[in-house]
Amino acid sequence: MIHSGMVAGLVAFLAAAPAGGRDAGTPDAGTPRAVSPAQFKRPVEILADKLEIAGKRNEAVWSGHVRARRGTTLLRCNRLIAHYSGQQEITRIECVGDVEAEDGDRWAKGERADFDNVAGVLVVTGSPEARQGPNHMRGTKVTFNVEQDTLEVENAVAIFETSGKGGLRTPKPKGKP
Repeated sequence: MIHSGMVAGLVAFLAAAPAGGRDAGTPDAGTPRAVSPAQFKRPVEILADKLEIAGKRNEAVWSGHVRARRGTTLLRCNRLIAHYSGQQEITRIECVGDVEAEDGDRWAKGERADFDNVAGVLVVTGSPEARQGPNHMRGTKVTFNVEQDTLEVENAVAIFETSGKGGLRTPKPKGKP
């Protein structure tokens, strides 16, 4: 366990050695080898104040100022639970509390996020809001598909901003001239 005051971070998740810890095909088969992030299909870098690993459940829990990055996708939250495979690759990430997600010009926030690291799909819930470019949306669920570069909002209320005459305008709040 890493205690508060330290920054806990792992790249490509728990990657001290390949699955099984040894490669029988090399002369130093009894010595674990370091694994570079390039050896993983979907590396994730996670930084936080504290890290706890529950190896029997294949979970790791980061808390305090959590930041997780996979490619162009950045997640920030209070608490992150990473589920990983027997090969030590993150398969799923759950973020809880003050969640913010960014990917390119897309942004979302809510109270909870689930990220399927295999499919590249992020779902934000808990009064979620989203923005893509100048357009702002609210709904019950926001879904980013990182692989397909799409954003979907269920039960959406959207404000589309454009410039120029005849375009859509941001509605003014009630009671304002």
